Amino acid sequence: MIAYIVRRLLLVALVACGVTTLLFALSRLAGDPAALLVPPDASDEVVAATRERLGLNEPVLVQYAQALRGSFTLDFGDSFAFGVPAAQMVFERIGASLWLVVPSILIAVLLSFGIGVVAALRPGRPSGRLIMAGTFVMGSVPYFWLALLLVMLFAVRLGWLPATGSTRYASLVIPVVALTVTAVSTSARMTRGQLLDSFAEGYVLTARSKGVPPWRVLLGHALPGAMPPMLAWLGIEFSFLFSALLILEPLLGYNGLGALLIRGVTNQDFPLVQASVFCMAMLITLVNIGLDVIVRAVDPRLRTKVAT
Repeated sequence: MIAYIVRRLLLVALVACGVTTLLFALSRLAGDPAALLVPPDASDEVVAATRERLGLNEPVLVQYAQALRGSFTLDFGDSFAFGVPAAQMVFERIGASLWLVVPSILIAVLLSFGIGVVAALRPGRPSGRLIMAGTFVMGSVPYFWLALLLVMLFAVRLGWLPATGSTRYASLVIPVVALTVTAVSTSARMTRGQLLDSFAEGYVLTARSKGVPPWRVLLGHALPGAMPPMLAWLGIEFSFLFSALLILEPLLGYNGLGALLIRGVTNQDFPLVQASVFCMAMLITLVNIGLDVIVRAVDPRLRTKVAT
């Protein structure tokens, strides 16, 4: 297990190098940063001085090595638009984004577990089919469209919640609800499918044949077998919800990492874009690796496979 964790941590370093390489290549393909920072009528001397200040006169390999060093030391330079360290701006905004994603994940886990269990216990009944139809309907509604509907109802018409902003806890309600509905629609179907597979296992059928109460069969036999895939699915949900912030935060005027990244792209602020994308990629990678380690810890079959 320790060797597996070490390999996972080495994967983080590989992901960091890959993300840095991709960002470095895209930033060079987007144009000359020095020409973007100076006025259109600036002289060649001003452009040359700007290139010297940014270190763009160095060979490409030297610039790439500096970019790698900056990624591992979290030194991406100062933002072109704001004049402050880009990493500092990212760290100030990433907490606001987690206030949207983490509650959405937790609420979705609780709701999807209940919905999935009820649907799995009633696979052929009308109530079970109705529940699954409801999850498909929830999944077909785009989260940004749902957020706009919630704004029109609870902010514009009823005046109960703020339409935009991130200065109050009430401003979390609409984006969290929109993200939760999206997560529940897929997690509930995932829970139902894994439980149905567990119900078909021999050890579960044996427990039923011995007259074990249904709640003990569910909690003591079926659920432990279905838990590892469900935990692994949370990593995918976290990745999707975090990427959804790129649309949801600018749409609702929420000052999080997603809105900061979009602002950096709009202003062609390369240090801000690099810092935002790198930190977002590292966070998603660490969360997925952490969940992967938890899955290995709770599933003895995977531990045995790793040991052999």
